[in-house]
Amino acid sequence: MSNNMDLGANWEGLIKMLLQRLDMPTKEDINALHNRLDTLEQLIAQKQPCAKKQTVVQPGKRRNASTTVLEIIANYPEGTNFKTIKAATGFDDKKLRNIIFRLDKIGRIKRVRRGIYKTI
Repeated sequence: MSNNMDLGANWEGLIKMLLQRLDMPTKEDINALHNRLDTLEQLIAQKQPCAKKQTVVQPGKRRNASTTVLEIIANYPEGTNFKTIKAATGFDDKKLRNIIFRLDKIGRIKRVRRGIYKTI
């Protein structure tokens, strides 16, 4: 039994020696670096007064792109055009066209005429 323990201890010693000689970081070294980086990032965030603060999205209040577009269209009871929706959301043309197509297909919005949409 003691032979197995000695062999294990020698094996660990051999690995540690190789890591030191090859100048390879250990798991502890990497964890220490991560902790130092986290501390530095926190200090940098505190020092920048005009930096944007990240908003934390609560699990129940997360909105997707379709919901955003639907809410904007709902603000205009008589309908709104593509240009207004694009300006309000900031989405690019392709993404916005795909969202509008899907909302129309599932019956959440209605096309009043070409380029004008309103909620049902």
